[in-house]
Amino acid sequence: MRNPSRSPIRWLIALVLGSFWFLPALILTAAILLAGLLLHFDATGLSARIGEQDWPLAMAGKSAQALASVLVGLHAALVTLYFSITLLVLTIAASNLGVRLIDRWIGRGVTRFTLGLLLGGLGWSLVTLWAIDPDASGAPVARGTLTALLGYTIVVIGWLAAALHDLGRAIHVDTAIARLGEEGSEDLSFFQETEPGDAPDFTGPSFLARREGYIEGIDFDEILEQAVRRGQRLRLDVGVGRYVMKGEQLGRFEDGCDPESCALIARQYSYGDFRANAQGVVFQIRLLVEIAARALSPAVNDFYTGLACCDRLGLILAAQARDARPPGWIGGRLYLVDHEFKGLFGHPLSAFREAAATYPSVAIRMIEIYGRAAALHPAEDVLPSVRETIVRWAREMRDHALIHAELERDRIELRAAYDKALAAAAVDTAGAGG
Repeated sequence: MRNPSRSPIRWLIALVLGSFWFLPALILTAAILLAGLLLHFDATGLSARIGEQDWPLAMAGKSAQALASVLVGLHAALVTLYFSITLLVLTIAASNLGVRLIDRWIGRGVTRFTLGLLLGGLGWSLVTLWAIDPDASGAPVARGTLTALLGYTIVVIGWLAAALHDLGRAIHVDTAIARLGEEGSEDLSFFQETEPGDAPDFTGPSFLARREGYIEGIDFDEILEQAVRRGQRLRLDVGVGRYVMKGEQLGRFEDGCDPESCALIARQYSYGDFRANAQGVVFQIRLLVEIAARALSPAVNDFYTGLACCDRLGLILAAQARDARPPGWIGGRLYLVDHEFKGLFGHPLSAFREAAATYPSVAIRMIEIYGRAAALHPAEDVLPSVRETIVRWAREMRDHALIHAELERDRIELRAAYDKALAAAAVDTAGAGG
């Protein structure tokens, strides 16, 4: 199979590794272990050798304790500062751009790495303060551990300045839009390699959703393996990104099967409580449309953001159009119903059309983008039905925008943009719907 499946186990591992707290906790643990290792070296002579040097390395126990206390307070203040600034910035940005972007912002590697550095410094300084004996000399002063911590603190302060700048850039709407477009065009895991065929009318037992939520992953490889092992054929009715209720049909066997088989197949679906980045391109498309719809609302009236979303939607359209496959068979055993091009884009682009129809400039740009996306790849690389679907969306955008257009010039430009898109896509007028 060209694209990898995503089993519930892999999904769970990805969820843990992608958790906001995984990287900070890992860095904190590493910092504490490093502090323990340095304390061991201090106990075996490192602190005494450093103490033989001139001031300030030859610090006494009370001076070392005072410095450790200062570093504990400094790292605690840095953690509080970064938390406060991050929450403030994200709250303001979420109110303007949408709350669903918060999950992407706080999940960024730089944000989590910065928090890990700060928490690691706090943990390291606390362990160091605990280990220092102010009334002793030599190993109990932990001069090596304290010196290394001081160098670490200087690095953290420098990194924090860069991290705050990065945070400010990250919440810039154009940065978010560009990143969503890039990820959506690179994620080609939605479409599976299929062999075309008519949808089978299976009458066997159904396998049902184990819980309610959004489908975030399906282990096609394991389902296919089980189907081959049992000599069965299945029809999969629900794809990634769909919302299902507990007990709802996910698919059906061709003929009879035992309850164990039904339960085993049902366990190959992973669920999320809300739309999230784990759904890949399904979520990224919807998030771009949400940003555009919010920007084009009368309260915001930011059509430049709408235009930027048009451009990135076109990037994803072109990439997914080339990769699109029709409903069909996987390995001759699984018939995949729901993973098709119009199902991936249809609903979000319909919502975008409704938001953009009152903005002629945005509607014209999107019609042009449809034409460019349909014409980007050679005809042999894109299914004819996919090209026709893209042109139909362009026609619907034109028709909807014409209803709202108040100036004749806007109407002329809308029609011209559609004619240009139709010509670029090289789709027959009758096939595209006129």
